[in-house]
Amino acid sequence: MLKYAILSVSLITVMAGAMIAPAVASIAAAFPEATPLQINVLTSLHAGMVVPFAFVSGYLVRYYSKKRILLVSLVLYLIGGVGGALSPDIWFMLATRAVLGISVGLMIPISITLISDNYVGEERTATLGLQSAATNLGGIIAIVVSGFLATQGWQYSFMSYGMGAIIFFIVLFLIPNKKPAPYVKESVNNRLDPRVWLLAFYMVLTFVVFFGIPSNMALFLKELDVTNTITNGIIIATCSVGGFLGGLSLAFFRRKFKSFFVPFQVSFMAIGFVLIAFVHESLFSLGLGVLILGFGYGSTVPVIFDSATRITTGTATSTATALLVSAIYTGQFLSPVLLGFVSRTFGDGTVYFSYTMMAVALVFVAAMLLSERFLHFTGIKGWLTRSNTKRLITEISDQQTDLKDSIDSLAKRLDSLQQPGLPQDDDQVAKLSRVVEELNARIESLTDQRGHQSGHSGT
Repeated sequence: MLKYAILSVSLITVMAGAMIAPAVASIAAAFPEATPLQINVLTSLHAGMVVPFAFVSGYLVRYYSKKRILLVSLVLYLIGGVGGALSPDIWFMLATRAVLGISVGLMIPISITLISDNYVGEERTATLGLQSAATNLGGIIAIVVSGFLATQGWQYSFMSYGMGAIIFFIVLFLIPNKKPAPYVKESVNNRLDPRVWLLAFYMVLTFVVFFGIPSNMALFLKELDVTNTITNGIIIATCSVGGFLGGLSLAFFRRKFKSFFVPFQVSFMAIGFVLIAFVHESLFSLGLGVLILGFGYGSTVPVIFDSATRITTGTATSTATALLVSAIYTGQFLSPVLLGFVSRTFGDGTVYFSYTMMAVALVFVAAMLLSERFLHFTGIKGWLTRSNTKRLITEISDQQTDLKDSIDSLAKRLDSLQQPGLPQDDDQVAKLSRVVEELNARIESLTDQRGHQSGHSGT
């Protein structure tokens, strides 16, 4: 039940912007004094709040339980979501959208770190895949529910955020309230692994590629003389279906393909864009390409989060997750900007050209990754090995410093207990002496490991 409680949180985060998209035109008519900019940011303002508050979430988990933060964020979700229906003017509605973004920014990192806290190995990978599936399922639900409610009036579209009340009670009764471990600022377990920055860059690129579908598909179909809004909605929803299937089958394919899994993901994205760019004469081929692209995306995102949670520990896990969440929204922002820039600079300014360039780039990257797996480029692997060895040496050195500080503290305490004229507690003195001996032995062991790693890296 814990797993489904965690996944339920992921189900509602993606709905934040999509829920009122079908009602935007009706909202604009209801508030004629609103500027075009104010109307346009109704579906994107929350995203601007997610990035800073994802880091706030990573800070808060040092001092408060994740359950408590989730419950507070769900209350804010209800206020920011349902509160929009009560808006007397556009400024009030924009304020509710900002509150909604704050709640989502607090929720997303916790929903992911709860998985790394409670599951390990293949089960953690599978659960992160299910989390990705739940996110995409939420997108599908958002499209269907919001479209229906918007026909009843623009206020009704905000009622869909009431799902947050159900999730509130699921979290309240099913997620345990664990107090955070004491935060030690200089502890090696609280330092962010530099490789997380590389994963964040990979996440940005993933969303630059993926978000080119929902942000530009309507324009692409218009270039193909397809102006049916239902067709546009179905194709975009197909991308979410592909993401749902990709997350659902992640554990199976990762176990099946092993070291070939990443090339497999990129190859799926490449095949998807090839079908979209070069076989778009048939709407079936276009839809199939979007489905395949979504499948590759749905299995890529949880793997990035899984990798980050494996190489970080302690409160650094929350910081790493917040960084990746920020990368997601950065990629979403950059996607239409970069694709438009590429098309205008090197082509005719059409979406078709940007999709074509994306297809060619992904085919090239997929070919390079597959070649690396088949030909075993030892130079790259050697560089990665040396980089990993250097990191291990640094960690051992940091742990050794922490242990020396602990020994000094214990030694001072031992000296104070052995001062003349003070009552002696022989048992406590004996225990402290044994602890000091064990720590000294540990220091020697770490020194030996450091020497071994240095010698190995030198070879």
